[in-house]
Amino acid sequence: MPLFRVYDQNMDILAANEWHWWIAVILTPATILTVLAILGGYLFKVVRPKYPPRYKKQTPDI
Repeated sequence: MPLFRVYDQNMDILAANEWHWWIAVILTPATILTVLAILGGYLFKVVRPKYPPRYKKQTPDI
């Protein structure tokens, strides 16, 4: 068996491991931001209308 073939097989295994870690680095912040965006949207669209401000500014009728 030629030496370069063993080297290629080892590099393929290492590349698969590295790809696994890099995809986790990309997906973790994306997942956290998605969850925060969903919670923020829920609070803004569902909870906020239930509790209107105690006072409203008077708009002048012109």
